[in-house]
Amino acid sequence: MVKDEADVIEGAIRHMSDEGVAGIIVADNGSTDGTRELLEKLDLPCELLLVDDPEIAYYQSRKMTRLAEQAAERGAEWIIPFDADELWTASDRLGVFLDQQPADVHVVRAALTHHFCTAVDCDDPDPFRAMEWRQARPADLPKVAFRYCPGVVIQPGNHAVKIGEQWQPGGQTGLAIRHFPYRSESQFISKARNGAAAYAETVLPEGIGAHWRQYGLILERQGEEGLREVFRQHFYYLAPVESGMIRDPAPYLRWQALKGGTP
Repeated sequence: MVKDEADVIEGAIRHMSDEGVAGIIVADNGSTDGTRELLEKLDLPCELLLVDDPEIAYYQSRKMTRLAEQAAERGAEWIIPFDADELWTASDRLGVFLDQQPADVHVVRAALTHHFCTAVDCDDPDPFRAMEWRQARPADLPKVAFRYCPGVVIQPGNHAVKIGEQWQPGGQTGLAIRHFPYRSESQFISKARNGAAAYAETVLPEGIGAHWRQYGLILERQGEEGLREVFRQHFYYLAPVESGMIRDPAPYLRWQALKGGTP
């Protein structure tokens, strides 16, 4: 599911293709920043299917579950419910790693680590290369990839799947995600505005998407300057070492790089 991710969408899709997946389905939620046009021009070794998601409301579980069903209808065995701001990897090529899982493994956890902007980022227009600094510890909630079976439901946030009557957070480990949620002041403001608008149309408990609702209130009461202040206080680091961050560039387009290509 994507909306206004023009700064990272091509890199994210090319990275997933580089990791050996058989196909990618992208649901565009009315992007206006050129995201859809970039997707339409991509030439990949794997299948890329673009679908429209005209519904503003953020019913992520239902929408992602339907995309998984579409993938299964096209022959997919493993599903990786990834976002445009994520780079997924494994100890081997991602597709190979999942294909080699024993038949009794149905869900694999992916530890998620955040990258944030710093005052010492390198000078590269691609955020996946420029944002070299990450937090020292993975986030509390991992995400999952899973072996498809009829009736499976993806949890909001892609943190677990429901198989039968049980939520499965995954017992098997081995996947990793580098997450680049907020990549500039302007991108943060756009994402906050879109998120607040989506949750304003979504009938879910208020605890779900609470931060997007809060950003909407800040935008309403303080304007964009209020959101800029949120970005500067929480998602931008003048001295990353003193803040406990680690310089560790993401393994981005790593197989292409090993073959001597230009990432």
